[in-house]
Amino acid sequence: MFRLSILIAIGLATSALGWIKVPDNYPGRIVGGQDAAPNQFPYQASLRRASMDHFCGGTIINNCYILSAAHCDPEATNTKFVVVGSIFLDNGGATHDVVRVINHPDYVVDTFENDINLVKVSPYIIYNAAVQPMPIAAHYAESGEAVLSGWGSTETDGPSPNHLQFLPTPIISNEECTENTSGNFPVLESNICTLNPEGEGACSGDSGGPLVYNGGLHGVVSWGPRPCGDPRPNVYARVAYFVSWILANAV
Repeated sequence: MFRLSILIAIGLATSALGWIKVPDNYPGRIVGGQDAAPNQFPYQASLRRASMDHFCGGTIINNCYILSAAHCDPEATNTKFVVVGSIFLDNGGATHDVVRVINHPDYVVDTFENDINLVKVSPYIIYNAAVQPMPIAAHYAESGEAVLSGWGSTETDGPSPNHLQFLPTPIISNEECTENTSGNFPVLESNICTLNPEGEGACSGDSGGPLVYNGGLHGVVSWGPRPCGDPRPNVYARVAYFVSWILANAV
């Protein structure tokens, strides 16, 4: 009944990326802002509180589940709605009730280890040009140009933009990531990192959102430098590390 796509081969990845249109010369960033086009990121989801305020991002992985970050809702009580199918926070799209939040059982608040969760929604997500699942990556990526998207603040402690933003961002090795982070949290095998120049990167509100590379979901926004846009790595939960857990629970 549920459709969960897993990226196994590069060939499948290339075809799956057909509807993600990122200009080759794109210079923009989430901190500072570059507007997404309609239907450009149909897998993007917005997690909402009871007040309908956006607080985290997520990724559609099948017609019933959103993949996000455990630190967004550590008590599994605050995520009340999910909105999909719109690049704007204040209008459009489809709103789904949240029926269950499944945080990884080994999530560690103090270190952000296993910072991943599943959000089950109702009614079933209906696919169209603006709403599509993203295949989850089953292989590790250590380099390459990925894409980050979200409604995170455009500056530290600033408001969320109404218009969905995106940023091409290069994946770096975990060794390089460890060398360049502030050392507040450990960089683990279960992490994947990106590094951009100063003034570019994820910020509050991007948490839980997607890092997509070569047609597959490789990362879930977990933690990064403060202030936002500081030229240090952004760190994500590595989706390929959690494939077995995702398959066992997103059913």
